Amino acid sequence: MAGDRPTELAAEVARTPLIAMLTEPDSPAVPAVTEELGRSGIRAVEITLTSPGALDAVRRSVATGAALVGAGTVRDRETARRAVDAGAHYLLTPGVLPDVLDEARALGVPVVCGAFTTTEVMEAWRLGAALVKLFPARLGGPAYLASLTMAFGDIPLVPTGGVTADGLTDWFAAGAHAVALGRPLVGDALHGGDLSGVRHRADALLTCVRSVRT
Repeated sequence: MAGDRPTELAAEVARTPLIAMLTEPDSPAVPAVTEELGRSGIRAVEITLTSPGALDAVRRSVATGAALVGAGTVRDRETARRAVDAGAHYLLTPGVLPDVLDEARALGVPVVCGAFTTTEVMEAWRLGAALVKLFPARLGGPAYLASLTMAFGDIPLVPTGGVTADGLTDWFAAGAHAVALGRPLVGDALHGGDLSGVRHRADALLTCVRSVRT
């Protein structure tokens, strides 16, 4: 089933080393922050579906055309369908959810699938995940990621939850394909903060990623 991944969108999502997490979808600044992130080189943004207005935030953010907008915390088929109807380019799950992966395949969108144990990582990949989100990454830290990448060199892992700007180098050195960050990228921009801060943080983090990968 690994060969059934929606290839074009999956490849686009997989090319970005950083995924920005917007976990307060009711903030009216979400589309503006998404646009600023895209202009700053952060091509993938996750908007968590944790409030009634989250799908509208996805819709308005997609309309900016600035970034690939993913719908996060997708836990069932209906939510997957509604997210794609709102324009989501990809979906993110908190764990291995076969129904969501199956629905996403039918809808033609990739999934960044949450997993933590070795069994979950293998199952997420077998079921067609485009990327496997190591969540919550803070529990194992870079050392745990290094063990997983040693065993599963063919599976692109994205540590999520507890990743900090200071620790970014350690995660990539441990074999991260990409990382997902919230506040280290977004700062206070969702609460009226200066959007220029998003640009400065994005520049600094992308420079760090380039130096590690070089």
